[in-house]
Amino acid sequence: MRFAFSLSAFVLCFALAGGIPDAQARDWYVSVTKGKGKKGSKEKPAKDLGNIASKLKAGDVVHIAGGVYTSKGDRGFDSITVPVSIIGGYDEAFAKRDPWGATKTILTGDNKSKNYKPEPRLELDLGKYTDKEMPPIVIDGLVIDQGPQNRYKTDKKLMIARKANPRTGENPTPDRGALRIGLGKGPNFGKNEGWKVTVRNNIVLNSAPTQGALTVQAYANSKVTIENNAVVNCTGTGIYAATSYRGKDNQGQITVKNNTIAFTWKYDAYVSSFSGNGLKVDDDVLVTAENNAILFSDRFNVMKSGGEPLLLKNNFLFGGIDATYYEAQGDAKIQFADMEDEAEWLHEDSGGNKTGKFKLPVSAAWSKHYGERVLIDRNAVEADIKPQQTRANKIRSIFGLPQRADDVKADSPVWLHQMSVDDAVAVASAKVGGVGSSAPKK
Repeated sequence: MRFAFSLSAFVLCFALAGGIPDAQARDWYVSVTKGKGKKGSKEKPAKDLGNIASKLKAGDVVHIAGGVYTSKGDRGFDSITVPVSIIGGYDEAFAKRDPWGATKTILTGDNKSKNYKPEPRLELDLGKYTDKEMPPIVIDGLVIDQGPQNRYKTDKKLMIARKANPRTGENPTPDRGALRIGLGKGPNFGKNEGWKVTVRNNIVLNSAPTQGALTVQAYANSKVTIENNAVVNCTGTGIYAATSYRGKDNQGQITVKNNTIAFTWKYDAYVSSFSGNGLKVDDDVLVTAENNAILFSDRFNVMKSGGEPLLLKNNFLFGGIDATYYEAQGDAKIQFADMEDEAEWLHEDSGGNKTGKFKLPVSAAWSKHYGERVLIDRNAVEADIKPQQTRANKIRSIFGLPQRADDVKADSPVWLHQMSVDDAVAVASAKVGGVGSSAPKK
């Protein structure tokens, strides 16, 4: 039996769960500089979260000291299948925290690792979890930087390359996102009890997924809070408020507040898909988004699916290239000035959203390259070229797709160029229009 449980973990679980935590849950400690073995105690911490992931039990709390972590065998992903909490940003004594400052806990990887797996950098996959305990989940104070995991075309790291390079031993750029929490039914489904999840004080950067860089997939009766995070310089979707539950009763609730989402790129310069969204809201989930700064989205600042009302309050929205707001149900692209009048699925209490001029503290070098990128209109390119009589075009014509000249190359000299952790922290710490994320208290 395992009864050791620190006061800090007890207070955390007691406050969030509203009761006494599982008596068997324990605290684990991780330090890349002091770690050795798998005991995982404060006196003898483990060296990496990946080294103890298989030993975790429901309700455990993992405390991680500052440092750079690449997981077991430099594989660059950690997958956990039980509900746990992970708290980063500690000093070596595990006495103080400064998660965006002197003691940043950085989860990353190595693109040339022989143990590469196409998985999220950190995943809590509870889709098949069936144990009786449903403790609260907290992910707090991590910096997840996938820049070192990405493959770039040159050493200047100005443009990602999606495919592997067998000649150099480089792996493909990961495209599953940085942080994903997937919730399933849980053991108390049908008893009107659901998961309680809090994701806060995290920074995600240089992630290149097709979908969410930070994704929480709720379930029935879930209560999820995503607060004071920053998702910066990523493809796909910045924050994806998703659900794996399909039904109109007991829908999960997700609150997205005080986050900064900036520089959300399309998957690549040429692709014409629904990537490039700051915040994406799934069907069959109730979402409140308030006090967020959502900036520079290649498609939409907010993308809304389904017919549930989205409460959108006091957000700063800027730089949605296609539109500020999009409703998939009805294919409605709506600019900021018309959003509250024309949007079909905004909650009637939505309001207080704003846009306008602001300053963002990004380094001159990174900003210069961002200004050099080229956003390519695929439809315009294909309309202006002479179609080639190829087998591919014959197939495309059957499905009514535009004909394509295969000898025409359209590209951008810059695509998702690597951002430094310092730049990401600066963006994360600077409120825009009085909203967005800010450095957590030490």
